Amino acid sequence: MGTSYVEFRKRGFWTRDSFLSDWLTPLIEEMSGNLPANDWSPPLIRHWEAQREIDGGCMDLALDSFLEEDEKGRQVISAAESALMRTDEACGRTGQLFLALLRGEVKTDTSSPIDYL
Repeated sequence: MGTSYVEFRKRGFWTRDSFLSDWLTPLIEEMSGNLPANDWSPPLIRHWEAQREIDGGCMDLALDSFLEEDEKGRQVISAAESALMRTDEACGRTGQLFLALLRGEVKTDTSSPIDYL
């Protein structure tokens, strides 16, 4: 089972691919059904759907590429907050870290110890 680094604005966290894949499922469902119509989220959702299939430590959510505007980040945060309510403990922790990352609360980088899983 691989681990992947989830990065946004030079900060991030490591997580197991299985946890990340499990987290993306409710997040994608939430984004597919509850975001206002736009042209940026369908390509992001397709990218994340493809990333769910990866196992081997190289999942890339491409947050910097897709969430270059703060409003997009706010919409993903809103969807993630709703998705978090429908997760189990293992992927819920990844969801919590994901939300903290988007909110700018994560201070770790690729070289930081993995003591938060």
